[in-house]
Amino acid sequence: MKKSPGITIADKILIVISICVVVASYVFANATNTRGSNIIVQVGGKTVYKASLSERQSFVVQGAIGPVSVETRDGKAAITHSDCPNHICVRTGWRSKAGKIIVCVPNKTVVRIVGNGEKGVHATTG
Repeated sequence: MKKSPGITIADKILIVISICVVVASYVFANATNTRGSNIIVQVGGKTVYKASLSERQSFVVQGAIGPVSVETRDGKAAITHSDCPNHICVRTGWRSKAGKIIVCVPNKTVVRIVGNGEKGVHATTG
């Protein structure tokens, strides 16, 4: 029976290169992600509210199964209350980076953080 050679120098080099690529990708993704300036709130795919992240405010939108409370402060936004069963949207917490979203699926509500250059939704599915 032939014995396996184990980890070779080439395997070790491949592992190190792979780790470097993963770390570099993570750093690049976080460095290019800019802070958002506004939020767009959509219910059922229709925009129902737009707000600036620079102002502290709280507001309520009517979702598919009940009210959804949204709050903005310190350049961040969060869903603070929803009548959905699992409250995953509330547990998502505060978001501030452009391109991030908070979704309440049962209420069909999306809070999208946008930057200065973004106009809104680029595509929808359904």
